[in-house]
Amino acid sequence: MMIPQTTTPASVLPVPLAAFVQTALTATEQLPAPAVAATPVGAPLRRTVLVGEIATRSAANAVGTAQLLSEGPDSDTIGELYEMQGAFVKQLWKIDQDWRAGLMRIYEGSLSLRKANTLSKVIEQDFNLIGQYGDLATNYMTSVATLVENTNVGYSYWLSKKIKAAQAAKAAAAS
Repeated sequence: MMIPQTTTPASVLPVPLAAFVQTALTATEQLPAPAVAATPVGAPLRRTVLVGEIATRSAANAVGTAQLLSEGPDSDTIGELYEMQGAFVKQLWKIDQDWRAGLMRIYEGSLSLRKANTLSKVIEQDFNLIGQYGDLATNYMTSVATLVENTNVGYSYWLSKKIKAAQAAKAAAAS
């Protein structure tokens, strides 16, 4: 038996991020508007759009936070930032605890597999455990996504109010 020769693939050179983003933007600008509007958004594309929206809002929040912090925020603003971070970590901790408790329940369920005495019961229990893991993973990912979305939107609202208040105070001080 002869082993077929394999060829080494040509190496791909990394593209700088700025060039990649520019290429992506240029490509989207070249699509005719009617074609874009007529294209149905399927689940994979919709997921990408939603992740993009969260990333965009997160970037805007980062820029806004830098702007707010550069203007020398008062102690109340800093305190509110710490409170929001604490609330986020507390929710994330609860999600983690729920995940760990769910894994423990699945592990305990796996121990009962030894008690099954027929193949059909073993298969039933195997798929029951797989289903439980699927439910646990779904709940975990949904909880994390909900936390990130809610935090992102809430923080955007809070940040916009703080920036407007800082700009109003700056304008009042200038006049």
